[in-house]
Amino acid sequence: MAVKRSHGDGGAFLVAARGWRHRAWVDNFYPEGLPADWQLSYYSNEFRAVVVPADYWPTVDALEVERWQEDTDEAFRFFLEVADLRTGWTQFQALVAPLAAQIGGILLRPAHCDADLAQLVLSLQRAQRLAPVAVILPPGLVPSEAGRQRLLDCGIDLPWCVGQGAPRWMPGALALARTDATVRTPRQWREVVENCLSFGVDSDTVLLMLEGEAPDIEALRVTMMIADMLPAAETLR
Repeated sequence: MAVKRSHGDGGAFLVAARGWRHRAWVDNFYPEGLPADWQLSYYSNEFRAVVVPADYWPTVDALEVERWQEDTDEAFRFFLEVADLRTGWTQFQALVAPLAAQIGGILLRPAHCDADLAQLVLSLQRAQRLAPVAVILPPGLVPSEAGRQRLLDCGIDLPWCVGQGAPRWMPGALALARTDATVRTPRQWREVVENCLSFGVDSDTVLLMLEGEAPDIEALRVTMMIADMLPAAETLR
């Protein structure tokens, strides 16, 4: 069950942790003794989406991806992070094929890139054939005018980093909001959710991604609850 914004054209609003294999979640969020292979299933029973970090892929094979599909409901969404711009997209698409109906987006997160984003062009084109795309640039990289134009031509905007002003998303398929491990009160989380719902009204999907070594489970719960309760949101079943 995702949250659909009822004002404007609005699409889904989703909250997701970046990854589910967090040591701090063992015997804390996950029950004592829960096998590692059951963690995704347990997570998906409570939450509606997850980001698959780029560093998961080197150890993932087709059988494991099939298990992800089997362990989650058809409404659950996967956002796939890709960091290597040399990724073989034909092979990657074949690998994630079991998730085809559940892929919410591709998060391109290169470790290195030029300011003109010329190195991103091929990956952008190939990724957009698979799913909506968001781009997370390397820390400190400010795109040039040419780089911004490349993103604009692809209908892609840069993420909103929570705590740094307000979102400036243009209408598009996927708007991304990022949060770090900063502790926030429920009132502060409500402001974050309201910004996502308000400024992302013309986006098909708004994803609020909680990052860090161990994303805060209570923050995930609070943000979902707030989105469900806000007058401007209705549940999409």
